[in-house]
Amino acid sequence: MADTGYNWSAVAHATYNTGTDVDGIAVNDEATLTTDEIDLDDKAGCEVSVGVVEDNTGACDGDAYVYVLRSDLDPDSEGWQTIDDAVAGYAIDATQNAERIITFAVDPGQVGGFKILVDNDSGQQLAVTINYRTATIPAAS
Repeated sequence: MADTGYNWSAVAHATYNTGTDVDGIAVNDEATLTTDEIDLDDKAGCEVSVGVVEDNTGACDGDAYVYVLRSDLDPDSEGWQTIDDAVAGYAIDATQNAERIITFAVDPGQVGGFKILVDNDSGQQLAVTINYRTATIPAAS
């Protein structure tokens, strides 16, 4: 019998600005970073991790927030949800001189593609890294 379990891809960095890896990218306080689209066509699963690091420049007095943005599904635009429209969001407790990571799943059965938006309200500049991996299910033979 054929293996019909999940086949997970290697972990990859999300990108922004049409191809720049989100790997330790500096995001100033009160600023945001939005990734390029992560395409889930023909995928069975998706895991995302978002890490933030404060580099000991000062105490954090707030959090960073992570949002999953979906297409706005308007056939006349190629728009995406905004931070105000996002359905899913997570808080990361940014801490001075420490790395914090959250990991979550995005269901390809509900989302064909998405972007990640990080909103830094920590009071300090943060280095942000976003990784993901996707899964397929091989056809049974």
